[in-house]
Amino acid sequence: MVETTYYEDKVYLPRQVREKLGLVDGDVLHIEVVERGVAKISVIRRCGASKRALEALDNPPDLGTIKGKLSREEIYEDIT
Repeated sequence: MVETTYYEDKVYLPRQVREKLGLVDGDVLHIEVVERGVAKISVIRRCGASKRALEALDNPPDLGTIKGKLSREEIYEDIT
């Protein structure tokens, strides 16, 4: 059994607990309150989708360029 302390609205998991759970960056902890004072923690493994989305934003694909310039009216003509 391992103990930890609730401090300033945070709960810190000791290293040995993190290692036993196999936590890695991006994992989500699902906490279910079973009853007052009792909770069940489950680890939801990261799927990597958010990481791939951020990488795509950092390195967007080349979609080509528009020849010439568009006026403000041409850009917004379909939203009125």
